[in-house]
Amino acid sequence: MSDHPELPYWLALRRAGLGSTNFALLLARFSTISAAWEAPADEIARAGLDAKYARAFARARATFDGAAELASLTKHGAKALTWLDEGFPRMLREIPQSPPVIFVRGAAGPEFERAVAVVGTRHVTPYGRHAAEHFCETLAQNGVAIVSGLARGVDAIAHRVALEQGAPTVAVLAGGIDQVYPRENAGLAARIMESGCLVSEYPVGIPARPDYFPRRNRILSGLATATLVVEAGEGSGALHTANWAFEQGRDVFAIPGSVFSRQSAGANQLIRENTAKLVATPMQLCEELNLLSAGGQQALLEPAAARPRASAAVITTPEEGQVLHWLNDSPAHVDEIARASGMPVAFVSSTLQVLEFKGVVRQNSPMTYSRL
Repeated sequence: MSDHPELPYWLALRRAGLGSTNFALLLARFSTISAAWEAPADEIARAGLDAKYARAFARARATFDGAAELASLTKHGAKALTWLDEGFPRMLREIPQSPPVIFVRGAAGPEFERAVAVVGTRHVTPYGRHAAEHFCETLAQNGVAIVSGLARGVDAIAHRVALEQGAPTVAVLAGGIDQVYPRENAGLAARIMESGCLVSEYPVGIPARPDYFPRRNRILSGLATATLVVEAGEGSGALHTANWAFEQGRDVFAIPGSVFSRQSAGANQLIRENTAKLVATPMQLCEELNLLSAGGQQALLEPAAARPRASAAVITTPEEGQVLHWLNDSPAHVDEIARASGMPVAFVSSTLQVLEFKGVVRQNSPMTYSRL
């Protein structure tokens, strides 16, 4: 934890709800937050704080217990970093609305030389699951840290793949650093802290709230060189992260999805609006970001026939087997398979894309597949 004498004052005002704009106003007028803390109320008002935050400032001065706040951080094995600290992530310092204080728990981070934010829907399809695993595995093997939000679906998949590959991963929370949400991912959070870290702009004890998630996403994208959208519906929070990244001047990429899948509507929209660049393979993403290590590049460039294919041909769900049952070496359209099997078109389409990733089927023409 920072041992800077200014830290308790920063923690007090962050606990009071003041954010980047208010901290900037106070620093512009008083140079230090400690000087602002000692200033008369009329001087605080002249700094530009509106009435709501001026009252919050006054309450903080009357009630804040700095020793208790520091003890709470110690109890949870967390540290606080402010704009004053050398350890405050450079990438995060550069963004608009940079958080004046971040709280960190874990063995490493939160800044890594090479990091990519991976985001997507909580309601991931088989196609989205396999795409997330496929891309994250390659990123991790090339020494890239993976940043995500610890949510169900794509976020959890991204974190797990990074851990499986021995790569660091950062989870950005929408509540206090001790408030893991959803609770079902508490075990995953514990694993993340062993080699990476949890990050939050909210003090200990603050529960996650719906309105905190969109603001959390600016930190998620701000810690990374680029953001990758795997699957996202039209109202997905992943789109908020992509838009934050775009506004921050960071690269945004999206994996295209089926036109029949609601989960891919948002990702496809980002591509259509030129907010995101289309990437169909991990190789394309790594080349765009110049992220390939020598070993990873060799693996990606190696002819497919020379690489082991045992795992590629494994059918991992009954649904994949059902779709494959209706295919042979003659091309068949997705609609035809859906009619014959009685399964929804969107489901058949997403499952076929997974099977294509696995090397079990090939796409002969748009929406038409045959069995290998």
